[in-house]
Amino acid sequence: MGMGWFSNPKQSESSNDLIVNALNKSLAVIEFEPSGRIITANSNFLNAMGYRLEEVQGQHHSMFVEPDEAQSNEYKNFWQRLRNGEFISDEFKRLANGGHEVWIQATYNPIIDSQGQVLKVIKFATDVTAQKKSTAEAQGQLEAIGKSQAVIEFNLDGTIITANDNFLNGLGYQLNEIKGQHHRLFVEPQYAKSEEYKQFWEKLGRGEFDSGEYLRIGKQGQEIWIQASYNPIYDLNGKPYKVIKYATDITAQKELERESKKAADLASALTVCQANVMIADKDLNIVFVNEQVKLMLKARETALQSVLPNFSVDNLIGTCVDDFHKHPAHQRELLKNLQQPHKAELRLAGLIFSLIASPWINHEGKHLGTIVEWEDITESVAKADQERAEAQENLRVKQALDTVATNTMIADSSNVIVYMNNAVKSMMSIAQDDLRKELPNFDSTNLMKQNIDIFHKNPAHQQNLLARLTTTYKAEIKVGGRTFGLVANPIFTPEQERIGTVVEWEDRTAEVAIEKEIAQLVSAAGNGDLETRVDEQGKEGFFLRLAQGLNSFVKIVDDAVSDTAQMLDAMANGDLSKRIEKEYQGSFDKLKQDANTTADKLTDVINRINSSATLVASGAEEISQGNADLSQRTEEQASSLEETASSMEEMTSTVRQNADNAKVANDLAEETCDKAIQGGEVVNRAVTSMSAINESSKKIADIIGVIDEIAFQTNLLALNAAVEAARAGEQGRGFAVVAGEVRNLAQRSAGAAKEIKELIRDSVAKVTDGTVLVNESGETLKEIVLSVQRVTQMISDITEASEEQSAGIEQVNKAVAQMDEMTQQNAALVEEASAAGESMAEQANEMRRLLHFFSLGQQSMGALPSAHFEHQQAPARKPSGYLKNTQPKGENFIDSADEWEEF
Repeated sequence: MGMGWFSNPKQSESSNDLIVNALNKSLAVIEFEPSGRIITANSNFLNAMGYRLEEVQGQHHSMFVEPDEAQSNEYKNFWQRLRNGEFISDEFKRLANGGHEVWIQATYNPIIDSQGQVLKVIKFATDVTAQKKSTAEAQGQLEAIGKSQAVIEFNLDGTIITANDNFLNGLGYQLNEIKGQHHRLFVEPQYAKSEEYKQFWEKLGRGEFDSGEYLRIGKQGQEIWIQASYNPIYDLNGKPYKVIKYATDITAQKELERESKKAADLASALTVCQANVMIADKDLNIVFVNEQVKLMLKARETALQSVLPNFSVDNLIGTCVDDFHKHPAHQRELLKNLQQPHKAELRLAGLIFSLIASPWINHEGKHLGTIVEWEDITESVAKADQERAEAQENLRVKQALDTVATNTMIADSSNVIVYMNNAVKSMMSIAQDDLRKELPNFDSTNLMKQNIDIFHKNPAHQQNLLARLTTTYKAEIKVGGRTFGLVANPIFTPEQERIGTVVEWEDRTAEVAIEKEIAQLVSAAGNGDLETRVDEQGKEGFFLRLAQGLNSFVKIVDDAVSDTAQMLDAMANGDLSKRIEKEYQGSFDKLKQDANTTADKLTDVINRINSSATLVASGAEEISQGNADLSQRTEEQASSLEETASSMEEMTSTVRQNADNAKVANDLAEETCDKAIQGGEVVNRAVTSMSAINESSKKIADIIGVIDEIAFQTNLLALNAAVEAARAGEQGRGFAVVAGEVRNLAQRSAGAAKEIKELIRDSVAKVTDGTVLVNESGETLKEIVLSVQRVTQMISDITEASEEQSAGIEQVNKAVAQMDEMTQQNAALVEEASAAGESMAEQANEMRRLLHFFSLGQQSMGALPSAHFEHQQAPARKPSGYLKNTQPKGENFIDSADEWEEF
């Protein structure tokens, strides 16, 4: 407000007076020198400040300000500005008489003369102390509200203008995050879209007040309850232009109300709830027990009275919980400092109670007592102990499964793999490359949680099969060139609920391969090929030992059969010098010894027969020669008899000569008879030797029978092993196959023994033929002996007749006639004896020719030509080869004469 019109001399004095009077009536006016000293003041000023004019006139303006302010540079600058002619207008705090504060709205107006110098300063002031106090009170109230409440201002459309820290901190926002945003930011989205929310802001837009409790949503989505008032603010025209909300966070109160309600509900519920609740006051006296705890303790009352004689469920209220403890001091100290729920176990009379003690604290934090939840866990602890033992047992089983060599996999009831032990993991890892040939996505490291259908081409069939599985199921699958044996067993709960399947895997690829090789080996052996062997390359462990054992076994059998066959082949070709030289054990050694012994004895018999045949031939030749001489002399005698009639002298001489010849013939006959008897004895010894050979052959046949019996027992043992392997389940499966193949091999050994038996039978037949021939020779010699004896007797008769002729010449004619007749008879007998001798010689030579068939090594059978016998040559040996290159041929040989049964 400019006051320059006071120095305008052109204004009329009356007008100035009117203005000054008006100002003096309405304003407090005081005049100062430029230095700040008071010139004068009107009554309004003096009344407002409580002074009289003479008390202030001549005093400095500083009497109206605080001493500190009067000494400040700001105050000095204030008067310097006025001296410089600067107008100042503001609210100022001044000190009235007595020191009380007076607030004025004032203007300091420098009065400037025509030269521009400040003559004085006039202040026009209005006392605004009451207004200032009212404003300060309102401001203080606002500040107090701002400090204690959350305050936020909105435009009438709900957009946010500003908010204080209380509001921002309560909801977790910064001012720049919400300024300009709509109020719906703080409410649930569904409510923001509702008609109710729309009407809420329409009401505020009309200037209507709203207050109450409201649910609001913080920045983190948390629920916040507020007690708030929405206050429309009006402009000077009485129209609302914004809304101020004052709010108090009552979330805790709401929570407390909920808790109080919950506590009230809980209090009523505790009485009928199923939990066992007991409440003790701060002195640990029982003040409440609900029905459940009564029932629980009532059931155990008798047992508890065995250690607490005064215990009574009906009289629990008012008793102290110390009665339940051996060391009450410890319990009291624990409950006294209890801040959090505390769990403990109470063991009494063999019973176990679980206790949860919680502090009983009111909303002011005051400790009122203890709430104890009881639970009789006697049976549950026993059950837990049992379950713990079962869990430990299951853990041991799992650890055992993890480490056993059996490939074990477990699937749940949906056939999803839930367990694999280390062995099956290793097996799957090794087989992974082969399995991917048919299952490209197979991953051995990612089988867990996979369905076992991945191993099957027809999952539906497997699913149906496993779903109906009630006992052990065995199967074999082939995937990617590998063969797997599976043994599946269902897993049931004690209630017989099917919960899964345990599958034992066995990679039988190598086993199946060796089974094929063994089958081919057995087939080859059955077909007489003992040169085939199991390939030992690429095998290890049991399969390598099995292959080596089978190869060794077949080689031993091959060697034994080959040596025996070669020896018998040589015998069949007449070579008795062959012997088995290789060393064998057990039955094979006995076979070797018996075969060699047979050959030795047969050689000895042949030698003896040969010697006997030589003697017989020599004797027969001598007999033949004697008979020839006898025949000649008999002819001469007959001739002489023809001349007897003409000359007695000649007859006498002839009789004498006949007598002498008869004596010589008698000697020769006796000698021939002795040699024939000796030949008969040799033949008898040959028959005995042939019988010994026959007995040896029978012994060999018995040995072959023993071998056959051993093969039968081996077959029976293999059968028993197969039965035991079948009982052993999958673990004996491989052994069962081997046992079966050993049984088949035993059958083939029996077949080989049968062939040897047939050869022995052939030898026995030939020896029997030789025995028959020798027996026939013996019979012939007997006949020769009888003939020689008859010839001898006849010659004796001739001798007697000759003597009679010599003694009785008178009877010559009669004797000559008789002699002629006897001579004719003798001639016939001699012819017969000669024919018998020649026949015996021929038979002896034939025997020697037959015996010459046999070769006895360095010994000789004589010079007679050897007989030629046709015999079947031994089959050519097949070249040796490994089993993997052979295929089974022909049918298995079965001797119907043997007591074998195909298993």
